[in-house]
Amino acid sequence: MKAAVLNNMDALGPAALDPGALAGIAAAALDAPSVELLSASASEITFPMFNMTTGGLWRVDGTARIGSAEDSAPFSVVVKLVQSPLLWGGIEQVPPQMRRDMVRHYPWRTEAEVYASDLADAMPAGGRLPKVYSIQDTDEQRTAMWMEDVTESPGAVWDDDRFRDAATLLGRLAGSTAVKDRGPALRVEKDADRMRFFLKGVGAMLLIPGIQGDDLWRIPAVAEAADPHLIAGLRSLTLRAAGLMEEMIALPALPAHGDASPQNLLIERTDGASTEFAVIDWGLYGGACAGFDLGQLLAGLVNQGTMSGEELYRLEPLCLKAYCEGLADAGVETPEAEVRRGHAASMALFTGLTAVATQRLAEPDSGELRTLVAGRVHMARFVLDLLASTD
Repeated sequence: MKAAVLNNMDALGPAALDPGALAGIAAAALDAPSVELLSASASEITFPMFNMTTGGLWRVDGTARIGSAEDSAPFSVVVKLVQSPLLWGGIEQVPPQMRRDMVRHYPWRTEAEVYASDLADAMPAGGRLPKVYSIQDTDEQRTAMWMEDVTESPGAVWDDDRFRDAATLLGRLAGSTAVKDRGPALRVEKDADRMRFFLKGVGAMLLIPGIQGDDLWRIPAVAEAADPHLIAGLRSLTLRAAGLMEEMIALPALPAHGDASPQNLLIERTDGASTEFAVIDWGLYGGACAGFDLGQLLAGLVNQGTMSGEELYRLEPLCLKAYCEGLADAGVETPEAEVRRGHAASMALFTGLTAVATQRLAEPDSGELRTLVAGRVHMARFVLDLLASTD
């Protein structure tokens, strides 16, 4: 038996496995009792959205022989390394006195806890978790997860039907007793403290001073898109942010994905009547008010620059209705006005405060950057209008 041909596997760093363990991963991916590993190659997957607890993301492609078969079978898996925020490359930007609070409030272990739980068996109709082949703590501050490489449906697009189906799934998730019982236990007080820490940490140190100051609004791409009414509205939002946070936290807590952007809802199948999603990136799973997940569902493509914030005026009502229908499917009859208020308050905080201050403002001025910023400014206007409509 020849040794397997391994290429660039050292790139996985602490997530790397020896050939024997890697053969076990290949067997699981191929749904075989055992295999002879023939080759494996690792390549990095770039992730454009900022995340201090992702230490690395890779795809491992390879081949293996099953049993006595003469031909080899290809396999592909994804490897994700999650880490303590203390290992983040930009940790020096955080004042030393806040780093302990960051570790306490930033749930870097949550995603591994989700995949290790029975949540996969409790997912409501329309969604599933990727298969997970191995979860290993590489040390006290890092965990490596080897999982299914999900293939999205060719040509799948985020049209109104996809948004509606996603919102229905998120409502079912929030209302599901099975999800609540079989997923990681909801830690309502810890989840509330984590959300408060958003304002205490990045909010107080960066976002709120930026909105209240003048420098942000002088950046050419921002100055072209923002008007005095928008600036005044966002400055007003910073003054009431703490009150909105407490109002949101006081609402009943339901299971929430926590980062349910379209980028994390992989479209696997559409048949014209419904959509099947593989739901990934569960690092912010926990308890939140009804409607919380609608914020990232609506904001995700705008943040990425592939949709304008103007689209949200049309999408929000249909997503809200679908989310409430999903809650009802799960047996939870929450008044639509309550769901919309929770959605409006949470989106104001977690999208409104971050809409304009993208990291990409550090780039040289360009037409592409101005288009991105204009779309995000439109989103900020929508968020302020949504909140005002529920006040």
